[in-house]
Amino acid sequence: MTVVAEPRNYRGVARDDRVRARRAALLDAALDALHADGLSGVSVRSICAGAQLTPRYFYESFADLDDLLVGVVDAVAEEVAQAALLAMTGAGACLGDQVRAGIAAGYAVVADDRRKATALLVAAAGHGPLRERRTAITVRYADLALATLPPLRARTAAERRAARAAALFLMGGTGELIVAVLSGRLRLSRAAVVEQLTALWLAALSPRSPLPAPERHTPS
Repeated sequence: MTVVAEPRNYRGVARDDRVRARRAALLDAALDALHADGLSGVSVRSICAGAQLTPRYFYESFADLDDLLVGVVDAVAEEVAQAALLAMTGAGACLGDQVRAGIAAGYAVVADDRRKATALLVAAAGHGPLRERRTAITVRYADLALATLPPLRARTAAERRAARAAALFLMGGTGELIVAVLSGRLRLSRAAVVEQLTALWLAALSPRSPLPAPERHTPS
């Protein structure tokens, strides 16, 4: 069987740009399918139909459906991270304003597009490889907090360990609260979510509550 190579340029669009556009269309179709029918609605056929592409182009970007689901969650997580970072950098020098702006902007990504909320709920359910991906995303968010928020910037090895523990705790708790709200297990308005999370973060980062140094174990 002869495979016809795709031309480098088609109607003035470079091949790499077409590949990126097709991948984006498949991810968007997956968001639609997940939101409409859950995991049971996700198949190569349904995704390709939604993206108006043939299966050939599905496998151009994804090895299988699990790879697609990981790609969907990664895309949503990256959008949340970029929105939060942009808001924090424009919020001024006040720690409270930075934290509130970052939480509000990140939460808005999933609150304004329920398809993206569904993607996070699928990740929270721990379906297959998404369990490890969810952990990796929490760690990445914690690293971003360590690099961005002054109270978490530590110098000594002991301070770095304590700051990392605090960042992981805060990010893990933030994720669980948001999942509880999105799933309906906890009824809070958007404003209440932002204010409660902001208060919890500021309480943990307050100079009056310094991060404890990790306990040193001595040989018995």
